[in-house]
Amino acid sequence: MHKRNLRTFRPAALACSLLACAAPAAHAGEAVDLDAVRVHGQRVDARAASVATASRLGLDPAEIPATLDVLDRDDIQARGLRDSVEVLRAMPGVMAGNLPGQPGVASMRGFASGAVSYLFDGVRLTSSGFSSRNWDSFQFERVEVLKGPASVLYGEGVLAGAINFVPKSASLDGRDGELLLAYGSHDSARLGLDANVPLSPTVAVRGVLSANRSDGYIDDTASDAQSFGGSLLWQPDDDLSARVALDYQRDDFDTAYFGAPLLPRESAADPSGLVDNAAGWVIDKAARSRNYNVRDGRMDSRSWWLRTRLDYRLSEDWNLSQEASVYDARRRWDNTEDFRYDTATGLFDRDSARIHHDQRVWNERLTLKHDGRLAGRRHSFAAGMEYSDTDFFNLRRFGHAAPVDLLALDRGEFPTDTAANFDNGRSDFGTRVKVAALFVEDALNLTPRWLLVGGLRHERIDLQRRNLDLDSGARSRFNREFSPTSWRLGSVFELRPGSQLYAQYSSAVLPVSSFLTINQRNNAFDLSHGDAVELGLRSALFDQRLRLNAAVYRLRQDDIVTRDPLQPQISVQNGRQSSRGVELSLSAQATARLRIDASAALLSARFDTLREAGGADRSGNRPSNVPERTASLDAWYRLDGLPLSFNLGLRHVGDFYTDNANSTRVRAHTVADAAVDWNGAGGRYTVRVRNLTDAFYADWSGYSPSQVYLGAPRSVELSYSRSF
Repeated sequence: MHKRNLRTFRPAALACSLLACAAPAAHAGEAVDLDAVRVHGQRVDARAASVATASRLGLDPAEIPATLDVLDRDDIQARGLRDSVEVLRAMPGVMAGNLPGQPGVASMRGFASGAVSYLFDGVRLTSSGFSSRNWDSFQFERVEVLKGPASVLYGEGVLAGAINFVPKSASLDGRDGELLLAYGSHDSARLGLDANVPLSPTVAVRGVLSANRSDGYIDDTASDAQSFGGSLLWQPDDDLSARVALDYQRDDFDTAYFGAPLLPRESAADPSGLVDNAAGWVIDKAARSRNYNVRDGRMDSRSWWLRTRLDYRLSEDWNLSQEASVYDARRRWDNTEDFRYDTATGLFDRDSARIHHDQRVWNERLTLKHDGRLAGRRHSFAAGMEYSDTDFFNLRRFGHAAPVDLLALDRGEFPTDTAANFDNGRSDFGTRVKVAALFVEDALNLTPRWLLVGGLRHERIDLQRRNLDLDSGARSRFNREFSPTSWRLGSVFELRPGSQLYAQYSSAVLPVSSFLTINQRNNAFDLSHGDAVELGLRSALFDQRLRLNAAVYRLRQDDIVTRDPLQPQISVQNGRQSSRGVELSLSAQATARLRIDASAALLSARFDTLREAGGADRSGNRPSNVPERTASLDAWYRLDGLPLSFNLGLRHVGDFYTDNANSTRVRAHTVADAAVDWNGAGGRYTVRVRNLTDAFYADWSGYSPSQVYLGAPRSVELSYSRSF
């Protein structure tokens, strides 16, 4: 397959036949890019960096044998996506939310947060979900989602997919920048400032500042966040480039929101039909804005991430790259995260949790890449090593807080750190995880139109754990070593110029629980294993005015922890979870002034074999926070002769369950957003209405199956942005 200078639009698809008919309406001589929206998945100038998420070989996007969805900064601005959760929800088949301990996590292809890995600028941390936050989207150049197992690239824990948040960085292409100001409902405000400055033909610097605050749509849930990213690029010639980047991020949530609780229908002031369960319990509409956290609760984080990259071309065919990073973070939670209605008292009983993280990581990756010929055929090869060292300290306190009434008139204060208040356990522990890996990738053109791609990764994982039980004073420690191997084999065949058929088999390994918080019992188990088969088609039609993508897949995880059916008190490692599905998408320039993006994802997800505590059989049930139907439609229309455009976005999420028992089902919802955009010489002015119909819906569930996160009510935002 010959390399092509392709622009791959973000996948999407709902009404394919209608749009295929509409697309030819744009004549060959007409412009096909609307000024107000540039909604492609991968920009030409970002192509090489984008596909690095899916391969280290520098392949063209058309040569990737997997589904890679990308939203760049133009896409993000066009859709009005303010944070990482909103960005992920805009991806085909992805659901995202804010777990109490892991803000900004996602589920995809039938698997929830533990099987999805999170990368920052291509670097993944061990147990990466702990590093995820609901970041401001202004700091990112793009966000990339690689679907399916990717342990061959990033190691253990990448079964359902990898999400790469790529920050803006210094460029020698010229001086440019952007200013963003926004204000809206709930006293929400955003500020963004971005400037790239070439200091000479070989040196450039960039600084990106973002800040946001909001009173929140839930009572007493004010929050604020700031981030700063700075980068320096030195490129003295075509053979050598060096980059240094530093990102600092902080966020503070006062008495964070952890969802609305279920209660008996007769106790609700305005019972809703939002959930279904055998007990007939409901979510009270009257509690839409109520907060059941203690009034002095807190959830905050501080982190900084230093990264360096050196690229050196050894010869015409050989390249060497060296990447190093240091990450340091502090995270704090002091909250009542779980609450349950007590029918005897008419109050909500609440659990309290104090959890503090201190985490330090350094990572080193060395890659040698070759582009040449093998037996007269185009051949690419990459091999290297990676090493990471994680030092993690965790303070954990679990207890109770005073009950609270339905109106949450007196939410009380967080209990003091005593044995009486935290009677469910007080402990401190430290975890050290060292990972050494060797990896290799290879791509060979069997014919000019047929490409074969493969990869292999072997890791050695050294886990050390130190525990202090504050209640008994007992100290303990344990160690464990793992040596997993992951691999993948894929192929891409060019059916015609602009159309490719691709297929891939890939494997992955996952710990039975997070390495950073694994306990003595789970430490006795081996890693679980997963694999996937995917077949896809992508095509550009009608002079690239219509881009289609379709993929079918089967995904499976074996060796998950379950209970012995004959002795339920004993845990064994013979459970299985699986999913299969289809994802369709399109991006169409229907006319010179009308643009449409659409997507649909259908899946069937289940536990094939799973028994939980007490021997309860969950086989055949669907995992929590996994909808089996999602769809989206975004349309932009620009008036003729005026810099005025209109945007309408529809997002549909099917029903999902709040626990593995499938005891509570959250009903499907559809949310509409709309915007009016004036993009003139003085900048871009946008008025955006979110949740246009003021729908009452839930978009995520937390740790407790009796709580759901309610979506935000209708809101209005006015924003101004200008490039310079």
